[in-house]
Amino acid sequence: MNIFTLLKITKDFTNNEKAIAQFILDHPHDFLNMNTKQISDECFVSTSSIYRLCDKLNLSGLSELKVKISGSIDSYLKGHSDLDFNFPVRQNQTHYEIIHKLKEDYDQTILATSELFQLDQLKHAVNAMKKAKVIDIYTSAGNIPFALNFQFQMLEIGIHVHVPIDEYQQQLIAVSSDETHLAIMISFEGRGLLAHTIPAHLNKNKTPIILISSPNYSPNDFTYDYHLYMSNHEDHYCKISSYSTRLSLLYILDILYTCYFERDYDNHLEKKLNDYHKMTRHE
Repeated sequence: MNIFTLLKITKDFTNNEKAIAQFILDHPHDFLNMNTKQISDECFVSTSSIYRLCDKLNLSGLSELKVKISGSIDSYLKGHSDLDFNFPVRQNQTHYEIIHKLKEDYDQTILATSELFQLDQLKHAVNAMKKAKVIDIYTSAGNIPFALNFQFQMLEIGIHVHVPIDEYQQQLIAVSSDETHLAIMISFEGRGLLAHTIPAHLNKNKTPIILISSPNYSPNDFTYDYHLYMSNHEDHYCKISSYSTRLSLLYILDILYTCYFERDYDNHLEKKLNDYHKMTRHE
């Protein structure tokens, strides 16, 4: 995960550590050129706060923190634009401007989502998919078409994924689930009607859970095994459309599918091509 993204989403910083993190986010070049005392004076914190921040980031000290920042700064600044993701297009803009504003929105969304991936979480999530006898996806509203697209992708390589749509079906599958199932829960910030009921059933039945959500959502009323993050550029309600959130979710599900596919690449490709050949050979 990009160090700047980690600074944004880590939730257990003290107020002093938050001040240092915010200074890094606002003035990364300045931070790289400052020593411990200068950082301490600028942020009005003790030098020990700097080292506690490094410790929470699993870094050995200020030098390693600066190495991480230096290695990610170009990517961070590229994605640190003044684009309004809720209203990327304004009234009376030309079609040319609309095309390029949405392209910028999509470019920034893919970049932000890619930097939210934690490779160990992704690796373990894919391992859990391979181990599971049954994969169930729980989501609602506008996320359902993306879940169905993932279901279709997996079916092409012979893996059946359940996508229950109505609330009764979701609850029925959740209560009958067990540790041989894997649940993929998609909820931006836990606002869905079943965002708490479903995981309660899954936890009781010891079903592993992959949670796909905004970095702002860290539920404390249920446990999950793996956490993948959608870009949180957009407001949940006040926006033209879910341009960024939709693309971020599609990207994550495509990554899961592709990583799963890669684990048995030749066999999955052979099956997919052979099945399509059988369906079309009469032509």
